Amino acid sequence: MSIAKTNGLPGDLQYKLFDDMPCGLDESLSKTASDSGRRFISADPRAIFVGTTKLEEYLRQGGQLDAFTVADLLDRQDWRVFEGRYAATGRAPYAPRLMLGLILYGVMHGVHSLRELERLARLDLGCMWVTGGIAPDHANIGRFITVHEESLTTDFFESLTSSILKATKSKSARLAGDGTVIEAACSNYKLLKGEAIRARAEAADGALAKSPNDRATQEEHINSMQCLEAFEEREAARKRSGRSTDTLCVSDVEPEAMVQRLKNGGGFAPGYKPSVLANEDRIITAIALDASSETKVVAEMLDQSARVVGVHADEVLFDAGYFDDGVIAATLERDISLLCPEGQAPGAIKESKVFHKSTFQYDPCTDTYRCPLGQTLILLKTCDATLSKRAYGLYGTAACGDCVSRANCTKTEKRQIQRHPEDTERDALRQVMQQRQVRGIFCQRKAMVEPVFSHLRGKQGLNRFRRKGVRAVMREFALHAMAYNLSRAVALLRVIFRLNFPPQRALLALAGNFCLSFRKFIGIFGGMQRPPVPAAIVAV
Repeated sequence: MSIAKTNGLPGDLQYKLFDDMPCGLDESLSKTASDSGRRFISADPRAIFVGTTKLEEYLRQGGQLDAFTVADLLDRQDWRVFEGRYAATGRAPYAPRLMLGLILYGVMHGVHSLRELERLARLDLGCMWVTGGIAPDHANIGRFITVHEESLTTDFFESLTSSILKATKSKSARLAGDGTVIEAACSNYKLLKGEAIRARAEAADGALAKSPNDRATQEEHINSMQCLEAFEEREAARKRSGRSTDTLCVSDVEPEAMVQRLKNGGGFAPGYKPSVLANEDRIITAIALDASSETKVVAEMLDQSARVVGVHADEVLFDAGYFDDGVIAATLERDISLLCPEGQAPGAIKESKVFHKSTFQYDPCTDTYRCPLGQTLILLKTCDATLSKRAYGLYGTAACGDCVSRANCTKTEKRQIQRHPEDTERDALRQVMQQRQVRGIFCQRKAMVEPVFSHLRGKQGLNRFRRKGVRAVMREFALHAMAYNLSRAVALLRVIFRLNFPPQRALLALAGNFCLSFRKFIGIFGGMQRPPVPAAIVAV
């Protein structure tokens, strides 16, 4: 990355991060034209003054360089897709580059409300540089987000992230993944159980039969059917897994949200599970969102990361919650090394619980298992997938009757183990995770990905989604992820800038020491009695 010198700026501030683009917008136009001929309201931030000082110089003198980095990265993007969504006639809209700059800059600084974004555009000097000084109202900002929903969640995220990776020279051969639970926008006090949901659906059916052309009745019928469908789907899933359905609830206004335990002891509430992949520089390379699962979206994130980076990662690190057959299969299909521990470590068994399956060692040569006490479990029978959910082989032994650890192994007469076809990959992953070098690499996962959600919550205020529905929530999360990546770009490029100019730092330090010494000298000299000035000098 080269660093180009700008004009009229003092010292080590006379540099901008990119020399292959103009800093700011076209000076000569208040309205810019796209390739299709559509004209947009634009502005030049270099024409803004703070008192008698240009905004650019004012920010640089104060060391506020974040806005310059954000503006330069946004200038690198292709805005033709955004511009093509506007009609060729009518009042000129604000340029998409400026509108999205306002939104992302605001989210970077923890501003999410549309009205607060409107206020930020008018009062924040850094925001003025990014937006050129435009001042859209909150309604225009909201419409912009809705119109460009599809691009914001996929194409633009990938394009912006790719530019950030190139600008920071960040590598993504090793990725770490994680997910969290974020509370949904709907109220936690208006959840419905099965009886109330079915009663609501019946009432909606009756009202629609009486007034089939009434719009409000039609919307209520659609909402009630969505709520009923979500409840029945989750009820069936609980019954298949043998869990009770007595506590199952669904939000009547946001049925897509799943009632689940929140992080940090927040109790239970409707929420979603956003997930990310991050590289060693903590830049997010992929995002996904599901109502309740973190593992279902792994394949999708791996593919998105490959599109952003240009190639699949060599390694991906997940915590024990991702020790899943689907995750293992997704990484194997893409030839990616998976580092993921199992939920229960071998031998870490509580006294009150039976031995976990992982404590039994499988021998592929003899097709047998060996229990923790050395007994051999042989294959008793096989079961086809047509007769059960999954194909498996059943292993057991007749030595359980006199075993001293029987109480810790099984609650029945003898212990039996099912071996599924995917257990081969599971065993291989367990063996990999037992290597010391692999465990050392896996320790990096926490530093790579967990600070991402800490920043999203603490700095950007993503503790609860503000919009309802999976699509709107995904759009909101994508904006947060892009704003976060811009924050990482600002931090990384600031470090690169300092590393590239060590002589300037030394000169500045030397100049600072000289000024300090000179001030001390003046202070000492000022305290002394000054000698009289010769009369000849006075006369001259």
